[in-house]
Amino acid sequence: MSRTLDRPLVMLIPCALALLVIVFVPVVISFYLSFLKLDVSTLREWVHAPLVGFRNFADAFRSSNVLGVSALRSLGISVAFSLLTTLVVTPIGCLAAVSVHRRFRGRGLVRALYLVPYVIPTFVTALLARVLFLNQHGLVDRILADLGIADANTYWLIGPNAFWAMTVTDIWATWPFIYLMVLAGLQTIPREHYEAATLDGASPVRKLFTIVLPQIRGLLLLAILLSTLNHFGNFTLAYVMFSSPPPSSAASLPISTYFYAFTSFDYGLAAALAVITIILLMIPGYLYLRMTRIASRAE
Repeated sequence: MSRTLDRPLVMLIPCALALLVIVFVPVVISFYLSFLKLDVSTLREWVHAPLVGFRNFADAFRSSNVLGVSALRSLGISVAFSLLTTLVVTPIGCLAAVSVHRRFRGRGLVRALYLVPYVIPTFVTALLARVLFLNQHGLVDRILADLGIADANTYWLIGPNAFWAMTVTDIWATWPFIYLMVLAGLQTIPREHYEAATLDGASPVRKLFTIVLPQIRGLLLLAILLSTLNHFGNFTLAYVMFSSPPPSSAASLPISTYFYAFTSFDYGLAAALAVITIILLMIPGYLYLRMTRIASRAE
């Protein structure tokens, strides 16, 4: 009996070792580097680099990188980008999931089409957006000019509009994640609940707020959390979509970390930014687990 129980644990050893080498060890090294004065002159013997304590963290919020932004401003850009994107993709994903929940002819095709933006690699999406948002010749400028919404000479890849171009692109690419999570939750709701609500004369909107949302609340909160964390740590989209260096309005925290490390060559300060990012990503995850545990105990 003990051998049968131990076998699954033994099979988890390769995964545990991979997580240890790929995740845990780099995180520990990053924490150590964040307290060192590590640059080009001390990189060769980084183990013996001068210890500066929390100076890197203080300098990150006081000084500006080559993009002309500080860590505090980059943090604000990342927070605004992640929250705004999640706020828009959540209702889109929910409505898309509800629209294909019931059976109808061609439902499989519609479900597959909904997944197209999500299966396209971020690198390809960024390159496509870079073409669409080109000044004067891009499809976005032409459509907005024809509709009389914006001028045909609007610059989307430089200046303050770069933030909105990045946000719109990320919304288009990531809403199917919410759609998949909500669609999976809809499959768990018994059909009898819908039938009983129909007999009581409930409208589709009433069913949505009294049956669907309460029963998938936990799954929806998890989807919103994962979506927000994914947007917050998105590096590829901004790095590929804009020229190097990207505009300051698109200098999110991962982008600032990269340019501190590989342009300013201040590896200690870049490690401090990486540690700040890790801590910020861990806080909502901890709060969610805490809320889930309290809710399970209440039940």
